[in-house]
Amino acid sequence: MSFVCLSQRDTDALDIADCYGGVFIDRPGDFTLQFTARTGDKNDIEAFPSLTKRMEETNSLWASFVAPYDGVFFMMAYAPKGSMDFVVFKAENSDICGAVEAGGAEIERLLQVESKDSFGLSKDPTPENQYLYGISMQAGEEIHMFFNNSVQERIKLFLNITYEGKGITEADIKKQVEVKDHRTDETLTHIAVRLRDRSTGLPVNAQLIIEDSRDKNGLYMGTDFLFTLGKRTNINMKIDAPGYFFRDEEFSLEGNRNEEVILWLEPAAPGKKIELEGIQFNMGSSDFASGSEQKLRRLKDFMSLNSEIHIEIQGHVHAVGENSFAGRRLSLARAKQVMEYLEDSGIDKSRMEAVGFGNEHMVYPEPKFTWQEQANRRVEVKIVKP
Repeated sequence: MSFVCLSQRDTDALDIADCYGGVFIDRPGDFTLQFTARTGDKNDIEAFPSLTKRMEETNSLWASFVAPYDGVFFMMAYAPKGSMDFVVFKAENSDICGAVEAGGAEIERLLQVESKDSFGLSKDPTPENQYLYGISMQAGEEIHMFFNNSVQERIKLFLNITYEGKGITEADIKKQVEVKDHRTDETLTHIAVRLRDRSTGLPVNAQLIIEDSRDKNGLYMGTDFLFTLGKRTNINMKIDAPGYFFRDEEFSLEGNRNEEVILWLEPAAPGKKIELEGIQFNMGSSDFASGSEQKLRRLKDFMSLNSEIHIEIQGHVHAVGENSFAGRRLSLARAKQVMEYLEDSGIDKSRMEAVGFGNEHMVYPEPKFTWQEQANRRVEVKIVKP
């Protein structure tokens, strides 16, 4: 069993015993989570009488999963002590936790397991109700899982997550895998990097550039890569593939265990869009803040490598209340600033259009945390012509 580090939405302020502090599982695999022996700051399920009649939150833990492509979600879980309550929530909007607190989320699956046996979601449900059917999901769809243990101790929860694409077999994937082994010492720990299409789950042959690493800097081509670790290291990766949005990632690795990373690449198809994380503006203006240059250059490279693509640059702001003229004007000015940068860099102006939405499409209409407000302030690029 392999173990990976899980990212948490806000490690400084949020408790994994509460929905908003839930652990984000970014790929299928084996994971080890730990209960906190408490229920967090909120009773997240109190808005669901059908649940509170059957269970009492005693020692809870939340985890979420986003479908990388159309498929079916399966999982197996095991805790060495206590009985277990397991609930899967889904909501139509992006703020599932807000919908849970308001009682508006849908309960997709519900299990109550008395024994210490494994439980979860499977292709073959059991008569003892230890397992239910898996959940069909569409690309980008998110679920939140609530685990509640009867024992108030810091016990571990072992999870195995599998996700099967519709109509895709393991043989299909293996045919397209191109592994490049760049290990210098096979006796040391290593990192495996796998590049996959977010829509299909299939391997993507791409260019991988590693920077700011002591011994791995370089340009590599393939779908799967192996690199020696052996010691603590930081790795900055830039991935480019024709017909896909670029992706940049930074990893801090301890080097004391093998690591596996799956990087999902978004096809640059009409209607698809990405947020330009890293492009920020000075408060109340359309002037780029310091540090935006690198992401702007990456967007310029993307437009150069995909010379037939036409884009719509969308500006958004965070503002309370109705969508004002000032908010729309500021968001348009920010979108135009990105467009002007690209034009000055040699990108044909006819391939671009700037649009300002103000606060019309906020990701979090009623933000409760600073990171939600920041998510509302963004620039996105939408493909309008392949």
